[in-house]
Amino acid sequence: MAKPKWLLVPVLALAVGVGAMLGGAGQGGKPVYAVDNGAAAQKNTVTVSGNGKIEAAPDVAYVSVAVEARAATAKDAQAKNATQFSGLTKLLYETYKIATKDVKTTGFSVQPEYEYNPKDGSSKIKDYAAVHAVQVTTRDLNGIGKLLDDLSAAGANRVDGVRFDTEKQEQYELQALDNAMANAKAKAAALAKSAGKQVTDVIAITQNSASSGPIFINKGEMAAADSAAGTPSTSVQTGEITVSADITVVYEMQ
Repeated sequence: MAKPKWLLVPVLALAVGVGAMLGGAGQGGKPVYAVDNGAAAQKNTVTVSGNGKIEAAPDVAYVSVAVEARAATAKDAQAKNATQFSGLTKLLYETYKIATKDVKTTGFSVQPEYEYNPKDGSSKIKDYAAVHAVQVTTRDLNGIGKLLDDLSAAGANRVDGVRFDTEKQEQYELQALDNAMANAKAKAAALAKSAGKQVTDVIAITQNSASSGPIFINKGEMAAADSAAGTPSTSVQTGEITVSADITVVYEMQ
């Protein structure tokens, strides 16, 4: 009695599978494995960090001053402060022709000041202090000392300091990045040479950071210099700002 033909299909498939397995190893053939090209490529790369910086003269200054006024009541202290502050704005806008966008209020407060009685441990309000602080932006760096003197004469009885910076941040940052790239390339070339290879191409670049270091001059650091007339005037040295950049570069080697 003949067997149904459909029963032969699984048997034939099994035979073909076994034959393929025996054929691959039965004639001296070795197992074939997939090659991890990523791992192989990793052996031919070098990763380095690059650091670059430039020193540049500041081109803008932010002068921080304040007007403080005291009176027996909060209302009187605030009114006294407003009168005193008007002399400041007149000097800035009319004498120095500073744009309104370059004068910014950074703080305003009216608070009581207390007097402590050591005998009974009590305290009472002595007066009220009204404080109006502003930041003045100026690009005339040679005239900073005179500006501070004139602000004090106009009513600013507190000088908090000067901050020097640059308005060419992007331009200097690009120069610092160029220096960082040159530094990275030199490092990669040195490492490749030590390994008996040479750098051929850039695989990847990552910018880690870019920053500038503004210069802060506190009130105590401002020196008095003798003017031609013999009257002491404020002297402020600008110094230089530092713009730096850090990158990571992956190079191919051969």
